[in-house]
Amino acid sequence: MQWITREHAKVDRVACPWLIRHFVDADAEFLFVSADQVLPSAAATGAIPYDVPNVQLGHHGDACSFEAILDTYHLTDNPALVLLGKIVNGADTDNRRWSQPEGPGLRAIAHGFARLGYADDHALNAAEWIVYDALYAYCQAQVGAPTGDSPATVLFVCPHGVAKSVMAMALFQQQAQRLQLPHRALARGLEPDPAVWPGVIAQLQQDGMDVSTYQPQRLTAADLAGAQHIITLGCALPADLPLPPGAIHTDWSDVPLASQDLPDAYAAIQRHVAALMATLASPREVPHG
Repeated sequence: MQWITREHAKVDRVACPWLIRHFVDADAEFLFVSADQVLPSAAATGAIPYDVPNVQLGHHGDACSFEAILDTYHLTDNPALVLLGKIVNGADTDNRRWSQPEGPGLRAIAHGFARLGYADDHALNAAEWIVYDALYAYCQAQVGAPTGDSPATVLFVCPHGVAKSVMAMALFQQQAQRLQLPHRALARGLEPDPAVWPGVIAQLQQDGMDVSTYQPQRLTAADLAGAQHIITLGCALPADLPLPPGAIHTDWSDVPLASQDLPDAYAAIQRHVAALMATLASPREVPHG
């Protein structure tokens, strides 16, 4: 997908491409043109306009374009991104909306980058995105996002969210509790079926796990943004739901189709979960028994 805005980027037109590429469209292509050519070029190319007047992804009242993207693409469940949006707003506006203390510092950094003589807006963005990587890490720490020994999220993703990801989630949660690991697990589907398969429920019940009331859920950008470990089982992540910075992605591609051999799929997931637990528990003392 192409995204188009005004040339000569400073704050929002660096922050917004960073946000789009990391949380909305991993294959985003950015176009920078003169202000009077944004809307005509968008109409001609089909590109999505942002940070220009009278578009959905622009300023609305005291809210900046970064915040419009957070709202439009349902990213406001991520408190670190919400805080980053307030900082960007403070740098890109008069800072009346949030009075965010970091805003003026980001504005100074953005204006400094603009004076470094980069060849074009693409080069400027490539150089300056490290600032937003660092700010996002700062925001995660400020809002108490999982780091170190605090609770972290492991996200399991499969095509329909009713078999392999659910078994992985249940096994992980059972083992995390036993090992006293500060982790939680989520199961998501790309195109979720209405209910967990009865065979999966029965298989897990044999080992003391009850998922009979679990409601399959569709994978969202917010799920990815909040996860530290992302594990796919028999599917690829959608191009419009990119990995967040710092997340670890693993593909358990050797797990058989549950619809063809549920016991083998379950056994393969058990092995993977055991190996994952060993990795996560390695810096800690693992309880016995």
